[in-house]
Amino acid sequence: MNDELKQFLSFFNLSEVTDSDCFLFIINGQVQNPGQELEKENILIFKDKIIAKSVELPGKIPDDIRTIDARDKIITPGLIDQHIHGGYGCDFNVSSVDEIINLSKKLAEHGITSIVPTVMTASQDILNAQTAKINEAKNNKPDNSVKFLGIHLEGPFLCPKYKGIHPENEILVPSVENFKLIENQDIKIVTYSPDLDKDFELTKYLAEKNIIPSAGHTDADINQIKKACEYGLKQFTHLFNAMTPLHHRNPGIIGEALTNDNLYVEVIADGMHLDPVIVDIVLRTKPDSKVIFISDSLPLNNSSEDSVIFGGQKIYRKEGKAVNSDGTFAGSLIFLDSALNNLVNWKLADLSEFLKFASLNVAQNLGMNDLGCIDKNKAADIVIWNKDNDSYKVDTTIINGKIAFKSK
Repeated sequence: MNDELKQFLSFFNLSEVTDSDCFLFIINGQVQNPGQELEKENILIFKDKIIAKSVELPGKIPDDIRTIDARDKIITPGLIDQHIHGGYGCDFNVSSVDEIINLSKKLAEHGITSIVPTVMTASQDILNAQTAKINEAKNNKPDNSVKFLGIHLEGPFLCPKYKGIHPENEILVPSVENFKLIENQDIKIVTYSPDLDKDFELTKYLAEKNIIPSAGHTDADINQIKKACEYGLKQFTHLFNAMTPLHHRNPGIIGEALTNDNLYVEVIADGMHLDPVIVDIVLRTKPDSKVIFISDSLPLNNSSEDSVIFGGQKIYRKEGKAVNSDGTFAGSLIFLDSALNNLVNWKLADLSEFLKFASLNVAQNLGMNDLGCIDKNKAADIVIWNKDNDSYKVDTTIINGKIAFKSK
C-alpha cells in the first residue's frame, strides 16, 4: 500500500483496508435527490455504502481508486418496484431459480436497484414452491444484481367479482387460517379484499407481523375501508384497477384512498391502466409522500414472444397492452424507467418528484431507511442518467457499490 492510499484510508479511519478496489468514486455529476434541487457533487463509495460527498472529502483522492466521470449526467438513488410479476420471459409464479436470478441482473438496465417480487393467485403448493425459489435466488444471485426486499403476495385472498385475470378456482377467503398455509418470513405485502375479511382478523394479523395489508381486487365500500384502516390497512393495490369504481354519490374505496392522507396508493403509469388525466387527479389529491409508482410488469414485458401463459391462461400483446382472450388487462408492459418518461412527457412530474414516487416513498413504505436517497451512510444503490431534452436514459446502474449495468 502506498503512502497516498494510507493517508486517505486514515482520513476515513479505514486503516484495516488493504485493497483500493473496495472504493468507487463518482465525479463531476449532478445529484438529484427526491424533492430537492440538483446539486453538483462527487460521491465516494466504500464497499456497499456511500461514505462521503464533496464537502466531506479530503483534498486529494488516490489515483488508483476506480473513478466514474459523470460529467453532464444526473445521479439519482435507484428505483424501487414493489409490484412486479416479471419480465424478459421470467414469471415469479413459475420460473426457475436461474431464470429469476437472470431477471435480477437484467433489471439494472432500467435503473431498478430493488424490487418486491410479486406472486399472483395460485394453489398452495405453487405459492409455497415459488416463494422458496425467490428466496433461494435472493441468497444466490450476484451482489451487483437487483435487491429483493421481500415478496408481494397478490392474492389468493381476493374478491371473485374483481379477480381480473386471477384464477377464480384458486381464490381463498381472507383469513388467518388460510394465510398460515402459505405464510413465510419473506412475505412483505399482501394484496387482499378487506370486505371479505371477517372481523378484520387477517388485517390485524398482517399488521402485527409487520406485513403491509394492501386493499386490492376488492368490492369493499368506504365504511369497510375506514374500518380496515383502524386495524392496520396501509395501502391500495394499483388504484382504480380491480376495485369498485368511483361514483359521485358513492365514493367507495377510491374516495377513501384519495382523501385519506395516511394511506399509500399504487399507481401504474403506462397510459393504459389509467388515463393521464386520472394520474393527474391522483397527484393533485394525494400528499406526494403517499404516492407509489409501480410497473405491475408481466413476463411478456421485454419478451421476444407475442403471448405467454400467465395465471394459467394465455396473455397477448395487443396495441401495447397485455390482455387475455376476453380483453381483460393482465398487468403492464413497462418498467419504471418508462413510467418516468411517461410522467415527464405528460408534464405531470419532473425527475425530482418522480424519485419520491418510485424510490423514497417506496423505501419508507417498506421500512428500508438506507434506501431512497443519496447521502452519507446510505446504501450505494445509484443510477447515472443521460438526459436528452425531456427524455431520461440509464447510463450506469450501481448496486451494493458495484457496477450492475453500463450502457455501450
